[in-house]
Amino acid sequence: MIDTKQFVWAEKLTPALLKSPWWIGHIPFAYELVGRQRPAVIVELGTYSGSSFAAFCQAVEACGSNTKCYGIDLWEGDIHMGKFDETLFNEISDYVTSRYPESAVLVRKDFNQAAADFADSSIDLLHIDGTHTFEAVSNDFYTWLPKLSERGVVLFHDVNVNVENTGPASAKFGVKKFFDSVKAQYPHIEFTHCWGLGVLMVGNNVPVEVLDLVAMAESPDFNAYFDAKGAMVTAQFEALALPLPSHGAFGVPVEPPAPPPPEPPQIVVPPVPPIWRRAINKLDRIVARLR
Repeated sequence: MIDTKQFVWAEKLTPALLKSPWWIGHIPFAYELVGRQRPAVIVELGTYSGSSFAAFCQAVEACGSNTKCYGIDLWEGDIHMGKFDETLFNEISDYVTSRYPESAVLVRKDFNQAAADFADSSIDLLHIDGTHTFEAVSNDFYTWLPKLSERGVVLFHDVNVNVENTGPASAKFGVKKFFDSVKAQYPHIEFTHCWGLGVLMVGNNVPVEVLDLVAMAESPDFNAYFDAKGAMVTAQFEALALPLPSHGAFGVPVEPPAPPPPEPPQIVVPPVPPIWRRAINKLDRIVARLR
């Protein structure tokens, strides 16, 4: 049996914001990771309704670290979730602005554009949770990898999406394929509950307290513990009986207005000369023939 007392932050904190069910099972691990790492900068790619971002901010506040948390998203939608309206952004913006004004910063930019705003080796914790195709995840990882510090840790959500837990939509998810292609290069942890979470220790000087988690993860009791803690959070969310977010279709082309019908060709009718003129012309032709 694993000693649960060693997971101080997972045991201590309870989620203050739950907006959707898809990430919340990993909130206890997020608490424990932030409490152990004490990152100076956290960046989240794909903040959506804010459950994970709020959990990072909550952990930062609880452990007293001087951390800046950046939530990056266009809040426009993607091929997996559909098209968002402004309500989604406004709700999480109002929440973090009032609750975590010193630590939380929301950035409405494309991920590639936002990368230019961060110096190399400046980010301690990166959470990748945007578009989930293999190509998009690969681009996010390699674009942002130079931005990771020597203490750097990267999280990937949805490393366990399959037909059984997601249905036919899983065909568009390539996170597991990408994570499997890189995880052998780094110390890592892989959770299967709540659609899966992959954890890569990419820095050369990751805190020992964080690397201890990798060693603990070799025991099945480790995953079982965080699975059970995540299930408690899911039960808390279900008790709220909140409606699931609903979004419109993403990327449906807008039909352009039909062009106006072409104007009919203009027929130019030469003016008809008056009768007296026609008579004179005819007389001139007769006289010309008699000459």
